[in-house]
Amino acid sequence: MWERNGKRQPNSIVADIEDEGRVIVPVLYKIFISVILLILSLEWIYPVTSSDQQGSERFLSVMAGLTGALLLAGLIRTGWISGVLIRLFIALAALCLMYGGNDPVGWATAYPGILSADMDTFIDNWRFHAMSTETRGLLMMCGWSMLMASVQSLVLHRRSVMLFGSATLVYLLLLESFAGLDVYASVIRSVLWILLIQALLQLLRLNVGVTTPSYRGSPYGRWSAVTIVASAGMVLFSSLPGQFASIPQPERISLEQIGERLARWAGYTQHSSIPAATAVTGYSTADAPMGAPLVQGSSIFFIAKSPEVTYWRGETRSYYNGSTWSDPGQSFETASSSGLLRTDGWENPTYWSRIRQTVTMQREWKGPNPLFTGGIPVNVSFQDKNKDNQENMLSLLSNRESATLWLAGSGNDKVIKNYSADVMVPVASPEQLRLLGETNKEKDPVAIRRTYLQLPTTLPDRVQTLAKEIIQGSETRYDAVQAVKTYLADHAEYTLDTRMPPRGTDFVDDFLFVTRQGYCNHFSTAMIVLLRAEGIPARWVKGFGPGVTDPDVPGQYMISQGDAHSWVEVYFPGAGWMPFEATPGFTMAQGVGEDVAALAGLQPVAETPPYMSGGVAYAGAWLFARAQAIAAEPWLAAALVTAALLGAAALVRMRRLRPALRIRLLLAWPRSSFPDRDRLLRAADPVWAALARRYGPRPPGMTLREYAASPALAAGTDGADIARFAADWERLLYGPDRPLRADSLDFLRRALRLARQLQAL
Repeated sequence: MWERNGKRQPNSIVADIEDEGRVIVPVLYKIFISVILLILSLEWIYPVTSSDQQGSERFLSVMAGLTGALLLAGLIRTGWISGVLIRLFIALAALCLMYGGNDPVGWATAYPGILSADMDTFIDNWRFHAMSTETRGLLMMCGWSMLMASVQSLVLHRRSVMLFGSATLVYLLLLESFAGLDVYASVIRSVLWILLIQALLQLLRLNVGVTTPSYRGSPYGRWSAVTIVASAGMVLFSSLPGQFASIPQPERISLEQIGERLARWAGYTQHSSIPAATAVTGYSTADAPMGAPLVQGSSIFFIAKSPEVTYWRGETRSYYNGSTWSDPGQSFETASSSGLLRTDGWENPTYWSRIRQTVTMQREWKGPNPLFTGGIPVNVSFQDKNKDNQENMLSLLSNRESATLWLAGSGNDKVIKNYSADVMVPVASPEQLRLLGETNKEKDPVAIRRTYLQLPTTLPDRVQTLAKEIIQGSETRYDAVQAVKTYLADHAEYTLDTRMPPRGTDFVDDFLFVTRQGYCNHFSTAMIVLLRAEGIPARWVKGFGPGVTDPDVPGQYMISQGDAHSWVEVYFPGAGWMPFEATPGFTMAQGVGEDVAALAGLQPVAETPPYMSGGVAYAGAWLFARAQAIAAEPWLAAALVTAALLGAAALVRMRRLRPALRIRLLLAWPRSSFPDRDRLLRAADPVWAALARRYGPRPPGMTLREYAASPALAAGTDGADIARFAADWERLLYGPDRPLRADSLDFLRRALRLARQLQAL
C-alpha cells in the first residue's frame, strides 16, 4: 500500500507518470501550450496599440517578440539565478529594439548614461514620471518579464490558466469601461484561448501517461488534435446562426451591464427597484441614471457677485433615454477670452438685459469643466495672474446653441480661481411670453424641433396621454408650461429620500404614476417630457441656484453644494430659450416684479466622487435613510428577518457538514502534487469526533485500533470501514512510509463515506 524509502512500486500506474511529483510531459506539448499562452498574453497589448497612434506597430512587434522569448526561456531548465539573468538580457535586448531605431547597438552603448541621469533625478525628487521614457519602458519590460515567468510556471507546473485568464478578462473590461476602447473581439478571443489552454492542461490531471517524451503511442498528440478540432467546431457552430439570419452588431461589454445582469440574477426584476447608494448633493458633469437618494451637502462651491439674483447655468442636455440625460450631438468651437463670444442679437432689450458677474471658485477648477454664469455668456475674462504677473489668456470652448462655456482641457493644467463675465439674463414678463405665443404663428425652426422634441421610443403611452390631458386647454405656450407646473405641484411631493426606478422602467413614468415623489431632477425631467409630448421644444439645464446672500457684502452670494439644481428651458420663437422652474415651491428669476429672493433651499443634483466628503455624517444619513425605507415597507423587513433565519440555519447546517465538505473539497481540488501526511490527517480528523458523538468517547489508554475494534463500533454496519480507517490512520501517523496517491485517495474516500454516514444519524 505505502511507498517505502521514496521508491515507487513497479505495478502502480502512478509510478509510470510521476517523477518526484511531476508528470513527464513531451517538450512539444509544452511548446504548444506556450504558443497559445503567447497569443493570450498579446491580448493585453493589442487593444492599447490598435488606435493608429505613432509607434504602435513597433511596440506591438517588440512586445510580441519579448513575450515569445520569455516563454521560450521558461522552457529551459536552469537555476533561478541563470533564469533571472537570461530574462534581464532579453528585456534589455527588447528595450534596444524599441528605442534604438535603426541603430540599436549604438543606442545601447549610450543608454547607461541616460539610466544614471534618471537614477539621480529619481533620488532627488522621488518622482517616477521625472525619469525618461526609456527607463520607464525598461521597468515596464522587467515587470512584464516577471509576470510571464510567473504565469508560465503557474500554467505548466500548477496546471491552471484560470487565474491569468480571469485577470485578462478583468483587464479588458476595465479598458472598455474606463478607457473607452473597443475590446469586444479581444474578450471573445481570450475566452477561446483560455478554454483551449485549460483543455490541453486537463490531460496532465489524468492518471495516464507515457514514460517517453515521444508522441508515438502517447495520448498527447491525440488529445491535442481532439482539443483543436473541438475548439474549431465550437467556433464554427456558434457562427451558424449568422448564416441563416441577420444578427445585430454585438453590444460592448461594460461593468454597468455586468452589474445589471448580476442584479437580475440576484432576484431584481423589472417590477422591483434597483437599490442605489445615497449620493451627496453637488455638481458633476457625469450623466448618471437619475433617482438615487441624496444627502444635503453644505460646503461652499463658489462665491459670486451679481447685481441681480440669478440661477447659475452649467450645462444643458437635449437627449433623454428613459433614465438619464445626455447630449451626444453637442459640438463646441474654440473661443478666445479676449473678444465677444456671440454677436447674434441676444442684446435685444425687449426680452434680455446685460449684466456683469464675478465668480470666485472655492475649489480646484480647471479644464475640461464648465464655467458657471447667470445667463447667456457674451464675453469672459480671467483675473488670475500667471508667474509673470500677467493675465491668463486661456482657450475656451463655446456652444452658441446651448449657451454654455467650457474651459478647454487640452494641455491646460492651470487652476482657475477668478473670472468675470458679461451675461444676458431674461427679463421677459409673463404677458410678453403669452403675447409671443398668441401672435407668432411661425413654426419652430427645423433644427430646434429635430433636437428638442426627442422622446424615447419606449416612453409609455400613458405619459403621452397625460400630457395631452394637462395641456389641451392651454391657449399659449406659456400657459401650457404653467399648466404642467401646476399639475406637478398638485400631484407630486418633494423629497430627497427616493429610490432608483426599476430596471427597464422609464424614469418619468415611474415618477408620475408610481412614486409621485422626488427632487428637482424628477420634476424638471417630467416637465420636459410632458411638454415635448405635445410638441413644445424644451431642454434640461443643470447648475446652481442663486445661493445665500452675504450679509456683509451687498450683491455677493455664497453658492454651496446644497444649491445644486436642475430646471427647464422652453423655446419661444422670436425670444429664444426662456428658463422655468419645475419644482414646486420655488420661483424662477424671470420677469419684473417676481420675488426672486424667495429662491432658497433649492433641490439638489446628485454628485459623483471625488466631491464626496464628511464620510461619517453621510454614512449615518445613509443608514437612517435605509432604516426609513425598511420601516415604510414591512415586506422588506420580513424578507430581511427571513434571510437572517435562513442564514443562521445554513450556518448550523454547515457546522455539521463541515467535515464531509472539507474532505470533498480536498478530493475535488485540482493540484499537481497530492496533499502530504499532515494535511491528510487534518482533513480526516473530524471523523473521530463524529465517532465519539455517536458511540461515546475513547477511554484513556485505549489505542485507536482497539477503539475501532470495540463491540459498539464493530457491531455497526460501518464497522469494517471504521477498522480499516483506524489502521490507515495509525500507519499515516506512526509509519515512516509515504502514501501513494491511489492509497491516499482511498483513505479520503473512506473518511468521506464515514463522515456522511455519521452525519445522517
